[in-house]
Amino acid sequence: MRVLKTVVPGLLLLTALAACGSSGDSPSSSPTRPAPTPTGTTPATGATAAPTKSTGGSETSGKSTCRTEDVGVTITLQPNGTATTQRGLVAVTNTSKKACTVHGYLFLTLVNAADEPVDVPVKTVEEPGPPVAFEIKPGTTAFAGTKWAVCDKSDSDCGVGNTIRYSLAKATTGPAAKLDGFPAAEKSGITMKSLEIGSLQPATQGVVAW
Repeated sequence: MRVLKTVVPGLLLLTALAACGSSGDSPSSSPTRPAPTPTGTTPATGATAAPTKSTGGSETSGKSTCRTEDVGVTITLQPNGTATTQRGLVAVTNTSKKACTVHGYLFLTLVNAADEPVDVPVKTVEEPGPPVAFEIKPGTTAFAGTKWAVCDKSDSDCGVGNTIRYSLAKATTGPAAKLDGFPAAEKSGITMKSLEIGSLQPATQGVVAW
């Protein structure tokens, strides 16, 4: 009976020690934690996000401004002229192969038989209204009105010419406009004491009614 009392406590002690060793040494008992993100870095998904404002510039960049060489111009003398004032309807047609935008005025210059600009006071006016930006497609037309004070060739301040040149860049150079209803070029019969130019508009309504 004394032998049994000695053996049993030893077995209990060995069993307890084995249980403690298995719970502390097992690698699977350690919890797995994610590696911390280094301070100051941006996650990869955020770095590749494109800014939403970038699409706005591409939508407007395709629109180009009309150049003088993109258009052809016809000026038609109006029938309601008087001995002191004449008016013309200006038609600006897109002769290029792509649409372009006009905004403002088409500048006109009286030219003499020697192909020289004639010194005539020129003023732009907001008639029939303020300038508006609009697009003209190939073959389509914008319009404006022009009005000038006629004068006697013998007057010292009377400008005399035989054609009218045009420019979208506020220049005295440019192509010659096609003139409809004006005196023949060889007569040098266009006289101007002053010239007013109305704003470009998408339709003819009101452009010569001022």
